[in-house]
Amino acid sequence: MPLDIHKLQSASARIDVSCKLCDDAEAGVVHIDQAIVTPDHPLRHETVSINVQSTKHPEGGYILSFCITARKAIEFVQLEAKYNFDVGGQRMLANGFQSWSQAREMGADDRIPAIRQTVSKMTQYNLQGDYDFFPHSGERGHIHSSSYTHFRDAQNNIQFMGSLSEQHGYTYFKANFDNNTLSIYKDIKGKRMDPNTSIELIRVFMVEGQDEAHMWDLYANFFHDQRALKGDTHLRHVNGWTSWYNYYGDVSESIVLENLDALQKFKYPINIFQIDDGFQAAIGDWLSINNKFSSDLSFLTEKIRAAGYTPGLWLAPYAVGRTSRLATDHPDWLVKDPETGESVLAGPNWGGFFALDIYNLEARKYLKNVFDTVLHKWGFGMVKLDFLFAAAMIPRNGKSRGEIMWDAMQFARELTGSDKLLLGCGVPLAYAWRTADYCRIGSDVAPWWEGEKSNKKDTTKTSISDNCL
Repeated sequence: MPLDIHKLQSASARIDVSCKLCDDAEAGVVHIDQAIVTPDHPLRHETVSINVQSTKHPEGGYILSFCITARKAIEFVQLEAKYNFDVGGQRMLANGFQSWSQAREMGADDRIPAIRQTVSKMTQYNLQGDYDFFPHSGERGHIHSSSYTHFRDAQNNIQFMGSLSEQHGYTYFKANFDNNTLSIYKDIKGKRMDPNTSIELIRVFMVEGQDEAHMWDLYANFFHDQRALKGDTHLRHVNGWTSWYNYYGDVSESIVLENLDALQKFKYPINIFQIDDGFQAAIGDWLSINNKFSSDLSFLTEKIRAAGYTPGLWLAPYAVGRTSRLATDHPDWLVKDPETGESVLAGPNWGGFFALDIYNLEARKYLKNVFDTVLHKWGFGMVKLDFLFAAAMIPRNGKSRGEIMWDAMQFARELTGSDKLLLGCGVPLAYAWRTADYCRIGSDVAPWWEGEKSNKKDTTKTSISDNCL
């Protein structure tokens, strides 16, 4: 059957779901494999029941949802719904895990490789992606996309699919071009449900057409607008300067002042002047300024505002450096591995950094003080929040990784406030939709290209989607 999102409304889904019984540790993992579910034929099992339904959207398209009801206290391992559709001749948008990741259209001859074990062991770059919890087969024609995707045929007809249930867990759209399978995979490991409770764990907006911008607008409208600049306003289209791509961590107060003077002298039309990584004594010790800067950054914000620019500052609120005072003085604020009791490593940068536990009340108070100081005492009008994925390294507290990531982004918006700009970085993009004002997309840059051709088309696609959301 050729891919047709309208036929998904009544098509048979093959469900794979696995979970643990919270009240019976010796029972092991309960597996339900290849269960057939349709709108007229729900799944009934002693542990869970699953109902699928579709509803039309008044402005076009429809919503496909899978409602799961727990019949016992359970902790999920995984959930996947598979459909048989011919995806041949289509190009699938493969959106990477987070905002640094690659996003481009792929087809039957393409593959998404896993990170090599030797590279992972030497660099620990696996921690910055989803390699450790989502399988990358590396096989030709096995394509996946995080949170949203589309299929485009040779006539530029687009069938768009976007998750509306990321608050419960990461969603992956998977296409196997070899056996013509389309599936919706939910990373819900660790998520617990009490008996007789129901959740739409899978909820997907689907629409077709050729007007890509209109599809994104429809999708965007499902998300509550929490941005400082709401709506489709020209004020959100800004230019800016950042210290990162020229100076990286070597930025200093004198460098900031030198560039500020140059921008005024040559009258560059920018709106935001942002100081990146390099001002702090250590990652996590955000209010301890190193000796390259004055003890109070308010001196610089006054200069920046006097030049007519909005001052911005880089922070990685959920990252805590190994050598930081915060890690030494408050190890209880760090996320712990439940098996080893050790602090969870979230990345290799700066000699390695740990993940801050966003559910620790004292840690939350600390971040509240940091943001109050940066935004109100020092006077910054924008924060670039980086390495946000660190908040959700492992499932815990009965929550999936995606659920924790959702909480982390809501907390970031709360900390930033409704009147300051938030630029997200190192964040799964769907979690930033209308929560962050902006997102940095793509990897770091260098004064050379890797490979023979740049990926301008695909970077533009990501930029367009980010701008309307």
